Amino acid sequence: AGDWIMRPELSKAHLDQEDRDLAYEKKVQLQPHIVYLANSSNVKVGVTRKAQVPTRWIDQGAHEAIEIVEVPNRYLAGITEVALKDHVGDKTNWRTMLTNNVVDENLQEWREKLQQYIPEEALPYYLETNKETELEFPVLQYPTKVKSLNLTKTPSFEGKLKGIKGQYLIFEDNTVFNVRGSEGYFVGLTIS
Repeated sequence: AGDWIMRPELSKAHLDQEDRDLAYEKKVQLQPHIVYLANSSNVKVGVTRKAQVPTRWIDQGAHEAIEIVEVPNRYLAGITEVALKDHVGDKTNWRTMLTNNVVDENLQEWREKLQQYIPEEALPYYLETNKETELEFPVLQYPTKVKSLNLTKTPSFEGKLKGIKGQYLIFEDNTVFNVRGSEGYFVGLTIS
């Protein structure tokens, strides 16, 4: 995969320039992309294909999110995200997200505050009237102190599932399991 997968601001398909497979790159990169603000543990900026909204926010465990711009290609989304990262974070504190020690923010105000930093090329795509999306997760009990389950160190685990938030399963004894972080493992699951 090319650099544009991890760094959308390096996307070149809109210039008809190939990285490895121009037909594939155009298919992925030349479609609507969203730059958004999401609040999982703190307000962060991110990029996703429009078709991935709200799936991407759910995957991140965001309890609220809002679109900033909807642009026609990955490059414009990338340069916008890079410009905004100087003024808002781009990382989630997963432990805070899982303990649900999160603060509600007014993301519409955040969006308005950040508008001045949007690159000129992307400014025509600014979304000024859309509302914040609020998300709820099926969690009966949040962990008080997060214990991460590592399948290499603990190949067998038994527990009572108390919730799912983002890509994590949350168990009654404060253990959390990062499903996405365990890709590649073969897992047997017994439900009783």
